[in-house]
Amino acid sequence: MVLGEKLWEGTAKSAGAGSIKSVGAEGVISEYSWSAQMMGMGRAKGIDGSIHVTAVGKMPSKGVATEKEQGVFMTMSGDRGVLKGFSMMKIMMGGNPKAVGLWSFMAMSEKLSWMNELIALVTYEAQDPMWMESKITICEWK
Repeated sequence: MVLGEKLWEGTAKSAGAGSIKSVGAEGVISEYSWSAQMMGMGRAKGIDGSIHVTAVGKMPSKGVATEKEQGVFMTMSGDRGVLKGFSMMKIMMGGNPKAVGLWSFMAMSEKLSWMNELIALVTYEAQDPMWMESKITICEWK
């Protein structure tokens, strides 16, 4: 895998506690939302804006947690698009959690049309154990 240039960086904030969808032997399945203010760099320089995501995640008692994400992004200049993705996080005791994911985008504007062919590697670094705030970085995957 070849990691391309960094496209966006920002801070994500949780929109609240979320909701528990089910509890069972496979773990806890929950739904939650978060928003991030993003600053563009590299190929996305000048494309600053916000991302709003809703995710459904499965958190086992041990091992690897997974989540499916979908959301919208809006630029400061008014362009919009959508995203879909899948992320994974190691369950670990102590310290702040980290996760990694892959996203794809769909944009209608000519200015953002290059995003329609983009696969992005997204990394999350929680600033607290409850994921109330986290650093998010989006890089192009080549």
